[in-house]
Amino acid sequence: MDPVDSVAALVARRSRLVIAAMLVLTLAVGAGAGAVEQSASLAAVATESDSAAANDYVRENFSARDGNTTTALFAVRDTDGNVLSRDSLVRSLRLQQRLHENATVNRTLVANRSTVGVANVVARAAIAAEHRREGSAHRDRPTANPTLDDQIAQLESMNASGVAATVGRVLSADGDGSGRTARRLLPRGYDPGDTTAPSRLLVVTYRTDQLIRAAPMISEPVADGHFAARDLATDQPGPETYRAFGLGFFAEQQNAAIGDSMAVLGPLALLFVLAALSVAYRDPLDVVLGLVGVVVVLVWTFGVMGWAGIAFNQIMIAVPLLLIGLSVDYGLHVVMRFRERRTQYGEGVRTAMARSLSGVGTALALVTATTAVGFLANLTSSMPDLRLFGVVTAVGVGATLVVFGLFVPALKTETDAALESRGFDRSRRPFGTGGRFGRLLRGGAVLAKRMPLAVLAVALVVSAGAGYAATDIDVSSDTESFMADDPPGWTDELPAAVRPGDYWLDDNREFVYSRFQAPDRQTHVLVRGNVTDPTTLDRVADAGEVARSADVTFTRSTGDAAVASPVSVIRRAAARNESFNATVAAADTDGDGVPDRNLATVYDELFATAPDRAGRVLHRVDGEPAALRLRVAVDGTASNADIVDELRGIAADLDGNAGLTATATGSPVVTADLDARLATTIVESVAVTLVALLALLAVAFRAFEGSASLGAVTLAPVAATVAWLLGTMAALDLSLNLVTALVGSVSLGLGVDYAIHVTERFADEIEQRGDPGLAVERTVTGTGGALLSSAVTTAGGFGVLAFSLLPALAQFGLVLAVSIGYAFVASVFVLPSLLTLWARYGSSATAASGEANAIASDD
Repeated sequence: MDPVDSVAALVARRSRLVIAAMLVLTLAVGAGAGAVEQSASLAAVATESDSAAANDYVRENFSARDGNTTTALFAVRDTDGNVLSRDSLVRSLRLQQRLHENATVNRTLVANRSTVGVANVVARAAIAAEHRREGSAHRDRPTANPTLDDQIAQLESMNASGVAATVGRVLSADGDGSGRTARRLLPRGYDPGDTTAPSRLLVVTYRTDQLIRAAPMISEPVADGHFAARDLATDQPGPETYRAFGLGFFAEQQNAAIGDSMAVLGPLALLFVLAALSVAYRDPLDVVLGLVGVVVVLVWTFGVMGWAGIAFNQIMIAVPLLLIGLSVDYGLHVVMRFRERRTQYGEGVRTAMARSLSGVGTALALVTATTAVGFLANLTSSMPDLRLFGVVTAVGVGATLVVFGLFVPALKTETDAALESRGFDRSRRPFGTGGRFGRLLRGGAVLAKRMPLAVLAVALVVSAGAGYAATDIDVSSDTESFMADDPPGWTDELPAAVRPGDYWLDDNREFVYSRFQAPDRQTHVLVRGNVTDPTTLDRVADAGEVARSADVTFTRSTGDAAVASPVSVIRRAAARNESFNATVAAADTDGDGVPDRNLATVYDELFATAPDRAGRVLHRVDGEPAALRLRVAVDGTASNADIVDELRGIAADLDGNAGLTATATGSPVVTADLDARLATTIVESVAVTLVALLALLAVAFRAFEGSASLGAVTLAPVAATVAWLLGTMAALDLSLNLVTALVGSVSLGLGVDYAIHVTERFADEIEQRGDPGLAVERTVTGTGGALLSSAVTTAGGFGVLAFSLLPALAQFGLVLAVSIGYAFVASVFVLPSLLTLWARYGSSATAASGEANAIASDD
């Protein structure tokens, strides 16, 4: 007996045994579900690109601090209009005191100058001035590193005009290095020396256990410190308001947005799914059995994740959505075929179930194999999280086959048999075999019989146009798509238990980036190699001038560009130290202020004269110069693409000259490289999937239907849906990110599911009847009803996610809904025409079968 027939007979005849075994397995596998941890981490962020390696090198070797750090920014506004007043500065210092006194904040702060603001600079300058005055009463107050208590006492001992005078002196254009630091904490447009400003920055620096490349890498203690600092700032007495921004806020806001979105949209999606299934099944018991199957599939999948130690992160959000869609599809095909056997052939419950599973079993097994292959194609990705997604989804697809091929049919057999034995009629008409939906589905058959070539031509033209449009699709893994939007107004009317929270991070980011030179918007050109070559600093000086004139470079309040290099540091140190000035002059043969000989000596003298500043632009290994850094602070409102173009152009001019290698790096460049890898991953996974599916379908249809070409016919419209989807994304200006990058897997995984059911039913019908026209009509009205029910249920239910608070999740919900819609259209309106043409011109077996049936009919 055929293996599929054997399994079908076992489910129908020994349904209780099957149910018992499945319950035991569910308990065993599902026990691991409780061990699944939620994580905001994305291993895909940890790229292995040259720019990422250079970025790590810069942060490890050019930092002013020992160890790894991250910062939180607090933009301060005063309702009185001046954040530089005496009282406002004192309140800022008192807030810093509270930050240090708070255990949650203080446990991860860096040891030295963990809080830096304009108030600190002004207070230190005032203390230094007091010490310079004859007969000062405060000579016991240290000038080198005064405590916050000392700083507060100093400002409180001064009147408002005295503080204003100090502010004007410190922040003047010709102020010292500390004044330059303070001016960087003031908004663009600030006039140096002005004693008023509408806003300023307070920078809080935290100690981390590792280099932080992206938000998800922030540890929980550091994130807790961020939020505790924000709470203290929010509760700070006075007219100031604080806007917080930093990587430590991302994960909590993101997880909260996902939770709030699911709390509001989850019930709506569930109601939609229930309503759609109710229409399709028109039977409460079948709806309940379907939902039970969905739950068991998810329990198995999460159980495997728990046993394997796989965390649930943003990308894994797609897993339950896809499995619910596949579960609904599998369940509908089994139930509709079962109903068909019951109503059209008058078979009993167990006989109908055995023959229904025999009829759809091969298709379900093939669908499982091909869908799993589609998702396992993500194993070709260089991104760990995409590989894990492929594995977990493949496991879930396998679980779907077991649950809806064994467990749910066994449950339905037992319940229907028990009810019928008590006098309840359990026969139902399959959905889509009559009424308006039946007429809609027959449209695909009509087109296939009357104008299949026209349908094929239209499909090719649309696919070509969509493919061309897809070349303009944006690839962006920017963190903005993972920052929640403000909840829409209608959510204010929701009950408090499900009302979304306050999502402020994106607004605060915009506020900070549009006004300040944000510390996290630093880019670099790392120069390594023979950095003592006489021409090195001349080349770096030229690169610095290009960077200063770039549109993406941040312009400080003094009008100069925020660019630092060994040349600018050397010039500044020379202006302050006569001995070093002489060294520089002796090494400058052409009088342009840039040393062009004896560079090793110049570097050594620079470290001796200004070690802190030297260490920020020069790196030595065992006392020998090894690398230089050109640092460019970029405008927060500039696009990543423009930043990367400018920086890579600068690096290209430096690279390869006099034994130097120059690498553009910084967050925008690392992100651009991640985007490039993302695009490559999508192309590779789609290509690998198509080849694997073609091979698998060719072998399967050759074995089951005697024609390998039927596999190519089945796959063709599925491949077209990928082009349609990408073209639609480009038209809707939807970008490919770490979540929507799954569109290739989704389109092929779901598309091949729908297409196989149609082809398998067509092959079965044409074998029995020999008439392609009749076969295609029975296919689209029989199998098409289940496909329509599945498509509407899944697309509508999860299209609700388009209203998610998280842009990435909203985009994925929309893309998923569109993908399912395209899979249905391709399977019901395009594939029948291809099958008709295949039956006419591509299958000798079909022709022979038709002749045999015709002879039998004549006899």
